[in-house]
Amino acid sequence: MSELTPMDKAKDAFLGLLATLESDELLSFETFVGAAMEERLQMLNKEYEEGQDHHEHHAGCSHDSSNDRQTEGHVARSTGSKIFRLNKIIEDLRERLPVNAEAPSEDITIPNSDEFEGYTKDNVVHVDGFLYTEDDVDELCDNGQLSRNYCQKCGSKDTKPLNFISHSASVVQLQFLFQVLLRDRTKNRVVLDVGSRLGAVLYAGHLFTDAKKLIGVEMNDYFCKLQTEIVRKHRLQDRIEIIHDNLLNRASLLQGADIVIMNNVFQFFCPVEVQRQLWEFLYTNLRQRKGTILVTIPSLQEQLKDAGFELPSKKPKSKKKKVPAKPPGVVAAAASAQSKDASSDEVTSSVGNWSSWLREIEINVTGEEFVEDIMEDELEELKLIHVYEVI
Repeated sequence: MSELTPMDKAKDAFLGLLATLESDELLSFETFVGAAMEERLQMLNKEYEEGQDHHEHHAGCSHDSSNDRQTEGHVARSTGSKIFRLNKIIEDLRERLPVNAEAPSEDITIPNSDEFEGYTKDNVVHVDGFLYTEDDVDELCDNGQLSRNYCQKCGSKDTKPLNFISHSASVVQLQFLFQVLLRDRTKNRVVLDVGSRLGAVLYAGHLFTDAKKLIGVEMNDYFCKLQTEIVRKHRLQDRIEIIHDNLLNRASLLQGADIVIMNNVFQFFCPVEVQRQLWEFLYTNLRQRKGTILVTIPSLQEQLKDAGFELPSKKPKSKKKKVPAKPPGVVAAAASAQSKDASSDEVTSSVGNWSSWLREIEINVTGEEFVEDIMEDELEELKLIHVYEVI
């Protein structure tokens, strides 16, 4: 009997796999296989085209063909096995969580800042952006599961639109972050998600990058258990680690991370004094980590301002004034009195003066990186992402 060819072996293995599935699972599996095939073919085509470019250059081609080739979107939002797997995770989370995706004992506080002026518990709705798109929210409203307006006076027609707030990054934000902004920065790197919550950053990072490790640190026990269950069920434990702890107890995580991601992590969950403590902790443990990438949603400047830090501002140069010299004894006494608070004050002022230890990486948001069209509100979501590098 002749030995089976690789193709015959693949067919036998595939048929054996089909035999393990129930009838109601076959349709879903068919969709997955189609998406995986399409993704694999796209990868092979890309490798072939890159090989052709390499061959042309070595054959004496006098121009750079990559400059002549029309730029096309490379990020697919609705096809491919990775998107299929991410959508299965989202479906799983939807079944386990209420629409607001809040933990049973979670206490969320609306920040006392200009951006959220007028926001109250009566006119704010929490809808998780990772689990529900804008179209999903419209459907929930049409089905009566959500309302877009609230009544200012009970029983009257004096209504106003509700304010929708999400505590997770949306899928389009995560794709833009990992497949565009950090596309060439994650291979063999360690990614730390501060306040990992549902695990959205971790799941997307696992599917869309070659990061060596993705670590989520989360204080809420409910969310830690949820993430652990999802990671195990969807077989993501090879590169994802969930840590149930306060970041303040885990300086080593910051010191060992190449990329630190912070999505809406402090403002709604910590009083201002704790926010300040956390930012000072971040500064202390990152300032010597030159080259470390920090990703924040919203901007670092906005979050530092909300935490009460004084941000740098350009001031006109003042003329120097001559000051009479003080006796040596007076100078020594003043220096001794000031030394007690000098270290703490230095850290606080340095955190606010963020440009002294970070540089912001310019981001050009066009939406052209995506295969499908991007809606205007989605473009605005992408503009909320800010990337910095420790200098």
